[in-house]
Amino acid sequence: MRRVRFEAGKVSELKPDVGKIARLGEDGGECLLVLHQGKVHAVGSLCPHQNAPLHGAPAYNGEVTCMRHYYCFSLKSGDCLTARGYGIPVYEVTVEDDTIFVSDWEYDE
Repeated sequence: MRRVRFEAGKVSELKPDVGKIARLGEDGGECLLVLHQGKVHAVGSLCPHQNAPLHGAPAYNGEVTCMRHYYCFSLKSGDCLTARGYGIPVYEVTVEDDTIFVSDWEYDE
């Protein structure tokens, strides 16, 4: 297993407190980018409750909210704050100039 870094987008393309889905590599992976309180976060792009895309999901007070059933997830831990047993992945983010990089683990073949 190895850590892989993907170019995910530009900070200047993000609207504050509104989630935007970004592709991670060529294999169809994706994440949700959120510019919240001056920091870029990357979390899973789907709500695990019913696999609803989180694109356009609002962020408030350190949380992102799925608009289908209003499940709230911590941007820091990924934990669902609305119902136990749900969570979304949280990815490491680095920003260089305006470019956002997201790191994830990839299995070696």
